[in-house]
Amino acid sequence: MIKKYLLITISIWFLITNSNAQEATYYLPKAIRTDHTILTFEKVKSTSSKYFINYKAENIGDGVLVIDRSKVSLVQDGGEMRPLSKEYVLKPGEKKTIYNDFRIKAPIKANADQLDLTLYGIRYAMGNGKSLEGDKLVLKSGATQTIGDFSIKLMEYNVYSDRVFAEIKCTYNGGQKRLGKIDLKKITIEGGKAEIVKKGDVVFNGKSYTFAVNITPEDSKFTVDWTGVFQVLNLVDVNIKPIKIKSAAFKEKEKKKEKEKSQDTPKKEKETATKPKSEKEPCALSYNEFTELKNDLKTEVDSGGKPIPMANEYLLVKGCLNTAQVVELMGQFNLDSPRLEFAKMAYQFTSDKHKYHLAVGKLSYNKNKEALEDFLGQQQ
Repeated sequence: MIKKYLLITISIWFLITNSNAQEATYYLPKAIRTDHTILTFEKVKSTSSKYFINYKAENIGDGVLVIDRSKVSLVQDGGEMRPLSKEYVLKPGEKKTIYNDFRIKAPIKANADQLDLTLYGIRYAMGNGKSLEGDKLVLKSGATQTIGDFSIKLMEYNVYSDRVFAEIKCTYNGGQKRLGKIDLKKITIEGGKAEIVKKGDVVFNGKSYTFAVNITPEDSKFTVDWTGVFQVLNLVDVNIKPIKIKSAAFKEKEKKKEKEKSQDTPKKEKETATKPKSEKEPCALSYNEFTELKNDLKTEVDSGGKPIPMANEYLLVKGCLNTAQVVELMGQFNLDSPRLEFAKMAYQFTSDKHKYHLAVGKLSYNKNKEALEDFLGQQQ
């Protein structure tokens, strides 16, 4: 009985302890976009032993997106963490969630104030549109061939009463800065009607791609025409600046320090520096803060994200902006309806509300202008 009560007491203590423990909330860009890649981030999650920073990668170009997860790093207090090694290949139009689990080890701490995320290992492969040229391969046992950086070997060749079966292995040896591309939709088999299930793929240096061919004979000799099948793609690093990840608590501390610093200014110096109340500048985002929000807003709009909730979160931390900044930020939206929605959301954070009528002029349609004017009338 005593053991039972002791077990219950420990369980209750464990539940209370864990319910009081709160995970830190972190801020990082919603999305990063390049000419051919979009990385859309999920919320940062942390436990006592790991950080989880996952993102959805999308290939919006015509080449091949290659992501080596082992090259990603998370740095804090001089310590560095890396996720387990895994390589992803995304063809045009493909999307994939990249899961990055960083195991915490000293000197790195859980729920840290700041983290630096470095996205190395992301590369993009493009070709010049030209395929490699080579002789036709005559199918017979042990046949081999070389076309550019591709070595071709007939691994199996069997002739049956009603069909011919061949298994062909293609190995690419073009170096670490290039990929081989095999497009089996371009292959031609002469001497019979061929059936090839596979469509081809990209091949890393030193790796092989094997496919099988079933041929219904129309002749006694069978050859493979490789025209258009083989290409070489050049791998180029996708340069993404290191990302500063800050906790909401740390941002609040920074804001508090700035406020305390301004309050510590000597009274006489403060009086000299402060303008008369009538001439006092309205509270606004700093140049760096405004540029950061403007860029993040544009990225969210372009990637089809949620720009207005993102801006709302940002302004909840920063506190205020002025009407001129609201008007310029409205220009980041491509459509009039989200401009109106943003203007309504930003009103509560605006320091010079008496000038907010200027935001009406940024709208294109009369119905939206009237809607904003009605909204402003209700705020009086």
